[in-house]
Amino acid sequence: MEAAVSDAVDQLLRFGPPIVLVVTAAWLALATWRTSASIGSRPYGFGRSLRQRIARLLFAGSIVGAALALVAYARGATIPSLHPIAGEASMVRLAGLVLAVGGQVLTLFAQGGMGRRWRVGVPETAPDALVTTGLFGLCRNPVFLGMLAMAAGLAVAVPSPAMIVCAVAFWIACEIQVRDEERFLQHSFGPAYVAYRSAVRRWI
Repeated sequence: MEAAVSDAVDQLLRFGPPIVLVVTAAWLALATWRTSASIGSRPYGFGRSLRQRIARLLFAGSIVGAALALVAYARGATIPSLHPIAGEASMVRLAGLVLAVGGQVLTLFAQGGMGRRWRVGVPETAPDALVTTGLFGLCRNPVFLGMLAMAAGLAVAVPSPAMIVCAVAFWIACEIQVRDEERFLQHSFGPAYVAYRSAVRRWI
């Protein structure tokens, strides 16, 4: 019985993390497509500054890198950098998977709360209004917060060198992007955004 439970936990920690990441990426891709169809233009964009280039590379590299690392680990790859550095099955790793799922849920709910005002990056034109209610009344960046929780959770669930590097790269990208988006929103909405920023925390 104990061996069966241990095997089930091991399978969960192998296949759960890539499923969480793939489902979230697919959902956000669909949401971006639906928003594009709703507003008649691309809802995403990154500026041409060096900061934006770095953020875009870090986002892409961390997401693709994490997906490849998790899938390779689930398939039983023997590369040392893909294997956990702390145990094959533990309550801490399971807690990491729970955190990742919680981050996934927060990301999807926060994105859904934006509706047609969902944007990715710094687009050419701002949405027609600020979203300041719901989760956005508690935190200015609940989508990013959810994704950071998911990245941290996945790195705890599969604490391999590759996943730790990907999580750190994603965190750096978020820090850069959030500040650039804040400047964009202040330029676009002026006093309304300044008042919102002073009333609601960036994170938690």
